Amino acid sequence: MKGALSSWSGIPVELAGLVVHHLHAHVDRVRFAAVCKQWRSAAQQIALPPPLPLLALKDGSGTFYSMPRGEPLRFPGCDDDIVTASGNWLVYNRLHCLLLVDPFCGATMTLPSPPIIYCPYNSDDGDEVDYSTIFVLVKLIVCSPHLIAALFQDGSAFWVALSRPGASSWSVARKLPMWIFDIAFYKEKLYAVSGWQDLLALDISVDDNNGDPQVAQVRKVIDGCCITIDVYSLEVLYLIESRGSLLMVRRRIFDGHIHDKGQIHTFAEQSEPELVVFEADVGQARWAKVMTLGDDQALFLGTCSRAVCMPESHSQEKRVWLLDDYKKDGSTINSSYGSNVPIRKFSCPLPKISWKGHIGCAGAVWLFPSN
Repeated sequence: MKGALSSWSGIPVELAGLVVHHLHAHVDRVRFAAVCKQWRSAAQQIALPPPLPLLALKDGSGTFYSMPRGEPLRFPGCDDDIVTASGNWLVYNRLHCLLLVDPFCGATMTLPSPPIIYCPYNSDDGDEVDYSTIFVLVKLIVCSPHLIAALFQDGSAFWVALSRPGASSWSVARKLPMWIFDIAFYKEKLYAVSGWQDLLALDISVDDNNGDPQVAQVRKVIDGCCITIDVYSLEVLYLIESRGSLLMVRRRIFDGHIHDKGQIHTFAEQSEPELVVFEADVGQARWAKVMTLGDDQALFLGTCSRAVCMPESHSQEKRVWLLDDYKKDGSTINSSYGSNVPIRKFSCPLPKISWKGHIGCAGAVWLFPSN
């Protein structure tokens, strides 16, 4: 036929751009760019929103799932137990360090092992005993090439620490509440939210002797006492940057949310009493309730959370994506109270994906590819 294309590479760049603009999964964009040089060039010329995240299971199976369809994927060399994830980095424990791996390009980064805190105390016979505890890494943020922030757990206490690639140790912030739920790097500043929903700003300085970052000062910029706290349910708080704003998402875990296995659950929109979203108004020192998310915004909540642009056609009834893997342990959730609370029905968009439930520690993490 006259005028027919001799190959797919003959598609005009503008038309190829329209195609790739409708590909929201990272793996689909990679496949598109692999067709030919012309398509790869078209993909590079178009400004695209970040792709949707992958779900990474932490059990050492090396299993990843591409959102939103849940297509299983594997990355070579990524089959060890995962500690957590930070953006596009997977975090692994090694003998003398933490190893960060970018499975998309193969880049690596090393950080010091979790810090050990020595706490001497007097035994029953009056002798001083050295007690040491090793922190467990909960969350890690690659703030910049020279600044890494981490949230560590020691029993019921949480600690914020700073380091940099190649450093020999972590600098632990000492003047923080023991109950820190989440941290976020927002507009070149580090913030933390406490269990009382206080927003804390951590001013960072550099040690003149070794160049390592350290917390110089902690300031409370928002007092959370104005927000009602429910003592009859387990509350989880997330800090997320979305379209230039810092959001706090409050999740209440009731008995109806407890399952024997971890799964992805979604809500169409935030809905009390389960989900409430607040925006940090630092100028007015207050939390402002957010009534609705943007038309194309979806929140992916977990130890590594992020707001992602999600086309409306894909986000109907799936505005908030949660990693639900809370197991009932008899101490964190009041079952009788939870059963009397009208819990809005969530959905499970990918019922075939599940993992072993954990108490207080997620068994899966979101992994966010860069463009």
